[in-house]
Amino acid sequence: MKISRLHIEQFARDEFPTLSEDHVGGDDLLLVGGNRSGKTLTFNALLYGLYGPRATYGVSPGRTSEVRFVFDNGDRLIRGGSGRSYSHGDDTFETDDADEAIEEFIGAKEIVSHQFIPSEIDELPLATLSESDRLSLIRRVMDSELEDEIEQLREQRDDLEADIESIERTDLRPRREELDDIDIPRYESRLEKIERLQSLIDSGRIETIKQRLLDNEDLRDRLEELDDRRHAINQDLRKKKRKLRDRRRYTDEVNEIILDAISELTCPVCDQIVREQTAEQRLRNGRCPQCGRDRSLEELKLDLRSKIDSADEEIEALESDIEELRGEKEEIENEIQSLQDSVPDLSDLSDLTIHTLKDNDYDIDAVAEETQERLEQHRTTIEELSTQKDQLETEIEEIEEQLSELDDALTETESRIQELSQESFEEIIVSFREQWSENYQLMAPDLAVEINLRPDGTIILPGNDGPREYGELSTGEVRLLNISFVFTLVQEATERETQGHNLELVAMDEPFANIDEELRENTIEVLRESIIQFIITTSNGDLTQRFNPDQVKSLNRMYIQYTLDEIEELAADD
Repeated sequence: MKISRLHIEQFARDEFPTLSEDHVGGDDLLLVGGNRSGKTLTFNALLYGLYGPRATYGVSPGRTSEVRFVFDNGDRLIRGGSGRSYSHGDDTFETDDADEAIEEFIGAKEIVSHQFIPSEIDELPLATLSESDRLSLIRRVMDSELEDEIEQLREQRDDLEADIESIERTDLRPRREELDDIDIPRYESRLEKIERLQSLIDSGRIETIKQRLLDNEDLRDRLEELDDRRHAINQDLRKKKRKLRDRRRYTDEVNEIILDAISELTCPVCDQIVREQTAEQRLRNGRCPQCGRDRSLEELKLDLRSKIDSADEEIEALESDIEELRGEKEEIENEIQSLQDSVPDLSDLSDLTIHTLKDNDYDIDAVAEETQERLEQHRTTIEELSTQKDQLETEIEEIEEQLSELDDALTETESRIQELSQESFEEIIVSFREQWSENYQLMAPDLAVEINLRPDGTIILPGNDGPREYGELSTGEVRLLNISFVFTLVQEATERETQGHNLELVAMDEPFANIDEELRENTIEVLRESIIQFIITTSNGDLTQRFNPDQVKSLNRMYIQYTLDEIEELAADD
């Protein structure tokens, strides 16, 4: 399927000259023009006509823009400010139905958009495609059913990873944290002290202890003072330990701290956990990790970096404070023990007994009543915590079993993806690479290099100083590599009649810049001898000699009328 007739009107600006070619007839078309002649706009207009404004390379069509195609099979495509329509046979499709018809009768944007080779080096297909995407695109062209299967497996893998992450963050982690917070030994230790106090009450020894303390006012005051200080130290220790845990968070990297902060938040729209991988990607792209909007995070990051810079000193100071408090507490407990040992009948005196007597003004009946209540409360609490602990351990075990099953499924899916990818590389990717190398060598016979496409999608070309990767190639080599790559893609898609791909077209904007004359001539000869249609824009008038006169269209310079204010703005910018 090729372009038979082409009409472009007022694309992107009113000054764009109307381009109307009614006799293309599926042949090649060379558009020649100098600066401001609309070459790149015409190139983008072709993309816009097929897939709309998002498909262009940063060019926004105007409201009055219109692009019309008539293909050699009679299909028609119209896109402009008034909408879009696609005609196939007796059927005409509008708006969203037109988009679906384009996908069905022309091809998917994911493939066809790579048949357009822009002039900018960093926008060329091999530059914008990741290593894995290169392999996916080749598989899509060479064996679409296999790529569909791999893609389905990848989606299945992504779903499994999302499920695992969600379960770990929303189900497993909170239960483990809740389980860690259940401190039954602390309550059991407290219960032992309460039971010892109850034993003193039952045996009547509490009366003896009470009397000893009342008879020795200095001893009583000192014990109460020491007990109050010990209680204050315990509270201070708890606060400083919490602060120490918080400050230790700031020993991580800035992004890790932000990701940890949103780990328990859900998306306010879909009520789903934001995946860590998604949040991390958003952070790298300067977007809010939670909602994905473009937000400046510099102020937050500066604040976090400041806290990170001071974290080590604060942690050291907190650790020193905690050590001092522990030392003071130990001294207090030693002094209390020494005082108890110095007075008969006070060996059973505990901190609980001291402040219970003090709180109840040494009223034994009140002490007994409070002790009985505490006994019941602590026994109930321990029983409830034990039940809660057993329940959490059971739930955690069930969740871990669920995660284990998901992990097994994930491993199996990953294994199948690797298996199919390896098989496809050996059977499909290698075949494409051989054809690609052959086309490259036809275009550059003097170089006679073989393209090495590795299983990870890395491209390697030989050089005088050893193998070179894509980023190490010269500008001319990069352009030629992209031309031969796209040419091979369309060639293979045409020969294999790839499902969902029918457009036998390659469009190129200034493709031969930085390519010497001999290589350029060889390349044009290879392209012209193929059955694929080429639409090429160039400022090099010498290229017209390689095309028939009716395949050459001269583009005139666009003259733009500026207002006085616009002229003043341009002058100010200069």
